[in-house]
Amino acid sequence: MAIPTVSGLCHLSAPPKAGATSFALQQACLAITDGMRVIWGSEVMPDNVRFSQIFSSLDISAASRFHGMSTAGEFKRCILEIGRAARVLPNVGLVVIDGWTPTKGQVPKATKEIILELASSLNEGCNLLLTSQSYADASGDSEYRIRGEKVLSDASFATWKLGRPSDDARRILTIEEEVIPLLLEEEGFKRI
Repeated sequence: MAIPTVSGLCHLSAPPKAGATSFALQQACLAITDGMRVIWGSEVMPDNVRFSQIFSSLDISAASRFHGMSTAGEFKRCILEIGRAARVLPNVGLVVIDGWTPTKGQVPKATKEIILELASSLNEGCNLLLTSQSYADASGDSEYRIRGEKVLSDASFATWKLGRPSDDARRILTIEEEVIPLLLEEEGFKRI
């Protein structure tokens, strides 16, 4: 059975090393397989070995529909350029902003505002996937907390949580109340 695919506005939160970037790459591969273009934004482009593993099912011409753009530097300007590219290029079906929040501390107000502006500016039918690193909940209410969760849920983003219950390749994807067991392999995630 296939993994769930992103539809609309989605925020994927995961602890470090759980595989959020791999999950987002797999979503990009699925969109490209469906004939769409993908705009990928991150400070650092995905590891080229991991990228090759997940994209191994695509021929080289299909992989050319993946457009990587850097978010390093002035984040607002970078996000505005990503939004412009998503509106100008034909057939963009997915925009990914990998690591949209800082890994420590609170999300700056300006970052939240530009992400919401990006979400509202995308063409109809273009999905948006944001990834962020969750952090340990010191209050003890839950295992992890999600950066930027309130502002995104208020803007109708679905919140997906990717967990790593053990040190092996098993993962847990939680979408609302549904818990989906996954296995992380070289080619990406699969349901178990």
